[in-house]
Amino acid sequence: MKLQKKVMACSILAIISSTSVTAEEATEAHQLSANVAMTTDYIWRGISQTDNGPAIQGGFDYAHSSGFYAGTWASNVEFGAGDDSHIEIDLYGGFTNEFNGISYDVGIIHYDYPSESNLDFEEIYIGLGYKAFSIKVSHTDDFGGSDDATYYEAGADFELPKGFGLSLHAGHSDLDAGADDYNDWKVGVSTEFKGFGFELAYTDTDENGGNIYDEHGVFTISKSF
Repeated sequence: MKLQKKVMACSILAIISSTSVTAEEATEAHQLSANVAMTTDYIWRGISQTDNGPAIQGGFDYAHSSGFYAGTWASNVEFGAGDDSHIEIDLYGGFTNEFNGISYDVGIIHYDYPSESNLDFEEIYIGLGYKAFSIKVSHTDDFGGSDDATYYEAGADFELPKGFGLSLHAGHSDLDAGADDYNDWKVGVSTEFKGFGFELAYTDTDENGGNIYDEHGVFTISKSF
């Protein structure tokens, strides 16, 4: 979700005329970015969103030096026979900053499925981070049309030798009555080469709801701009 840092010329001129800041300062205050990725499977909270098939994904982000951000992201999806969803579009915004070495992030995200609007829902979230470690809680009262759902997650990211990175993730889905709660986890190794990102990950859950919940090996290539 990252484009090269720039500000539209008209925005820079408006800022300069009203505040007398330099173009360099304006660019530092406002950042646009984008990314694109190809992955062998779109895994969301341990569950395949593409019926164990590949996905092409990408999005755009705006970030302000105050900590405010907003963006959009999309991916193809496939939920099986009887469901017409073929694309997911996420819209989100929030505020992130750091205090005494502890980072925080609060925001809201809307998940949109243009061909199946009954699947649309919003989540609010709050996250904290300290050094390599992070925790986050996301909540919705509209999951599956009317149900409450809360997702708790924790992660850690470590630098490895030779420019590699190790990411660890564990999550718990607390679902409303009529659906089973479940846990998911992920271990990923990543690196960069010639401006591209590469990740090989293993994911799994303890839910027995079918092969979309089963263990997956996922390979992803990404590019940020």
